[in-house]
Amino acid sequence: MSLRARNLRNLGTMTDRDSGDHGSSTGGLHLQISKLLMFAIIAAIAATGALVVTLLVELPMSPPPPGPRGEPPPPPNLQALAVFPVVTGLFVLAWLAVLVVFSRDQILQRLDDLEQRRGAVPSEVVDAMRTELSQQLTAFGARISALTDEYGDLRETDGYLSGMRTAAGQPPEQVVRPLRRMPPQQR
Repeated sequence: MSLRARNLRNLGTMTDRDSGDHGSSTGGLHLQISKLLMFAIIAAIAATGALVVTLLVELPMSPPPPGPRGEPPPPPNLQALAVFPVVTGLFVLAWLAVLVVFSRDQILQRLDDLEQRRGAVPSEVVDAMRTELSQQLTAFGARISALTDEYGDLRETDGYLSGMRTAAGQPPEQVVRPLRRMPPQQR
């Protein structure tokens, strides 16, 4: 067997292994590390190391020595602790990213497993569902249009009848009011 044929055969077995079941169990947790998850884990470990180093270097281990002539010691230098909240924030964000990426990978894996188990839906079923949905939407639109017309007619009739009742019950002089106040006439 030639070298090229052997390489093609090996390539075929590698793709067969990759396309098969990845060892997931039906009720267990399958951990498949993606590139994004690997990057997030490395960043989280680096952030953890930075936090540990910051804690060891920046925090004073022992109390400062007393001042000259028995005075109280000078206050510690807290400028170095300004880095601590930033490193803590990076630590939290890095591990949160690991959690989010891990969850995303698990969801994608489960969706892929469901798709493989269920198989492809025949196009006839999808076409029938689309036709039925289109008919229902058309009927719903017609019903909404009819209800809107009926409501408009009802409001128009109520407005006309209310206007007629008002006109029949009061003389027109009492209903008319000026929009602006008339200035008081000077005598």
